[in-house]
Amino acid sequence: MISRKIRINALISYFFLGWIFLLAKNNPNFTDPFIKKHAKIATQGHIIFLVSYSLYSYFFGNFFSYSIPVIQITLTHVIDILFFAALILFIIWGVYRGYKDDNPLENTTNTPLSFFLNGHTFQFSGATEAERVIFLVSYIPFLGMIITKKYPNIVTTTGARVSSIFWFIYLVSFVNNGFDSLSMILLFIGILSFVFLAARFFMSNTYIIPNFFNYIPDIDSIYRIIRSIPSYIKEVSSMIFGKNTTLSFVDNIKNVKNKDTILQESLQEYFTDKTLLFQSFWIFIPFFNLIFLPKLFTCRTTQYVLAIWQGLVITLLAIIIGLLFSFTSPLELFLLFPIFYGIASIETNVFVRIPLLYEIYAIINTLTFGLLKNTKRIQTIQKQDTTVSFKME
Repeated sequence: MISRKIRINALISYFFLGWIFLLAKNNPNFTDPFIKKHAKIATQGHIIFLVSYSLYSYFFGNFFSYSIPVIQITLTHVIDILFFAALILFIIWGVYRGYKDDNPLENTTNTPLSFFLNGHTFQFSGATEAERVIFLVSYIPFLGMIITKKYPNIVTTTGARVSSIFWFIYLVSFVNNGFDSLSMILLFIGILSFVFLAARFFMSNTYIIPNFFNYIPDIDSIYRIIRSIPSYIKEVSSMIFGKNTTLSFVDNIKNVKNKDTILQESLQEYFTDKTLLFQSFWIFIPFFNLIFLPKLFTCRTTQYVLAIWQGLVITLLAIIIGLLFSFTSPLELFLLFPIFYGIASIETNVFVRIPLLYEIYAIINTLTFGLLKNTKRIQTIQKQDTTVSFKME
């Protein structure tokens, strides 16, 4: 087995230090054949990147100055990003190989005691290579939503929350100012953080969860809190006028959660048809989801009734943004949040209610006097659940 010190020196060479290690022939800390092997690979990779990127920028960069719709950046910027993405992947690969060579990381097996949280430190000494990749992928924007639903733990949950917040801030900056210096700085911070996490997950068996991350609520919690506000305001009004003496925002949140549980159970009893011509994730893809519209008229008990209507709302919003601004407007990128939230949730909750989309669907249904297909049954169930929930209080 190669010592930990030698492994660390080997993987450090991929951070543009390989050529220094090769020159330090008389330094005993860098003369090990394992370090020299990785330093040579790192130096060759960095030289290839530097030469190819310099040649592209000098001779071909001016030929790709065309603007790409929606994301509104030039093709030159995209190629630049791809160049540096390739460099980042090379560094991640090098860090992984520097740690993994002759180390039975891929042979470890997950046991019930492999993962546990000790204070703010998540320990995963028995994690396999695939599990470590899952930890890392959970920090990729939007993909983290899917990962945390399939593999829920403190790392993936934190990754989904942090990456969603970061991407939202990035989109706000990008929509307001385009691909300017601030967007470039945020993108650089995101890439640098991802490389750091890759090294962290593959170099060590522990991951420290910053304390303030614990206070970041997930989308479901935020959604319940927002829906609890109207009933809480009603209680405050009743207390002011002497009609009520008790007041608890927590109880309102619990009441909303109880209503959701009862509604879920009631919908499962009536909407029992599970057949679908295509994979369920296509329901949330704008315009493509129009092919599911006949399903609402041919089957009154389809389990996907709420999902299809909310998917159609996504398409409606895409059309409205396109007509008011442009179909190439970067505002369309904000629709990625409900799209991936729906895709991530539908496998575990076929009656998923996507924040804002469900409210828009309910408003449209109200304005059409409940004429939308398959919604009268949902309205009846909701009224029954409200009565039951009121009795539970």
